[in-house]
Amino acid sequence: MKLLWDLINPGTDSSIERKDSPAILTAMISAWSFLLSTIDGWRSHKNWQGAITYFSNILDSNDEALCAAACEALALVFESNCLEKFSSKTKDSNKELKDNIIKQLRSRLSETGNERISSQDRRTGFNSASATLNFLEVLI
Repeated sequence: MKLLWDLINPGTDSSIERKDSPAILTAMISAWSFLLSTIDGWRSHKNWQGAITYFSNILDSNDEALCAAACEALALVFESNCLEKFSSKTKDSNKELKDNIIKQLRSRLSETGNERISSQDRRTGFNSASATLNFLEVLI
């Protein structure tokens, strides 16, 4: 799981150079999320600090699948109810972090009528940004 995280988010001191396509990054984020949901990998919290900020930055991506993977990862992180393990910020700013992500998702959803890509799966009609927004709003 740590190997996947290092590939997803190579640190500034990392020797890993990032040249992956959005499809590969999407697959890595989905695999990381799957592992997070199936094992107690989130308990090694020092490995995942900064994950919330990283995934929230991806929400501005124009790649539909990448944004969906980031939404799902964020929902999973918030569902774990251990935000301090995934955030590099203090516990007091976790509410602010959640509020900022909600604003980002609302903005993304309001712009989907324009030229931005919606996060809706063409096959199923599922909209991960909308589902994540609904989930986070319930947690408030």
